Amino acid sequence: MCKKTEILLFVSLIFLVGSCGLFDTRSVEPPSDPRSNYSPPTSPDIVLTNLQFAIAEKNLNNYISCFSDSVLTGKVFHFVADLSTNAQYPILSNWNFQQEKIYYTNLISQTDIQSSSNLFLSNPQAITTPDSVIYDADYVLVYFHNDPSVAKNFNGKLRFTMFQDSRNLWSITRWQDFKNDSGDTTWSELKAAFVN
Repeated sequence: MCKKTEILLFVSLIFLVGSCGLFDTRSVEPPSDPRSNYSPPTSPDIVLTNLQFAIAEKNLNNYISCFSDSVLTGKVFHFVADLSTNAQYPILSNWNFQQEKIYYTNLISQTDIQSSSNLFLSNPQAITTPDSVIYDADYVLVYFHNDPSVAKNFNGKLRFTMFQDSRNLWSITRWQDFKNDSGDTTWSELKAAFVN
């Protein structure tokens, strides 16, 4: 084989290998785990921040971690709906940790991951003791789920009772929902709509 033919074959081989994509840069793959801004709740404020991020990120594990797990805290989680919604939806009467998990699982499953979901808190007031905090705030919850029969905007007043467990981590043990105005569509209604 002559030198000219060898060079021609070598150049042809380089073009062939280059065109097959062997040396192309791969596109970046999206992460397999959902993003998370969860921090260990070493203070009541971190619980609130974790809750807001869990809603924005539609992250079930982080959401549920904001509430008291009786195995770890010795305290059972309770939700108390606003009075008129509680009367309309009896399922809210004995709401517990498991129902909270079911409701949020259902809500996430009926929401596009790119859809907006945000919790805004205002007018906060807190009463603090060494091992508990009672936190009151007005809220606006915006959750663009896919059920056209259920509202997307909710507002009212919430009261969280938070306790510190044996690991020195805080969680919500009691959640009370109130209407600020009679025309409010409260968070209680969202829970009632998605618990089944």
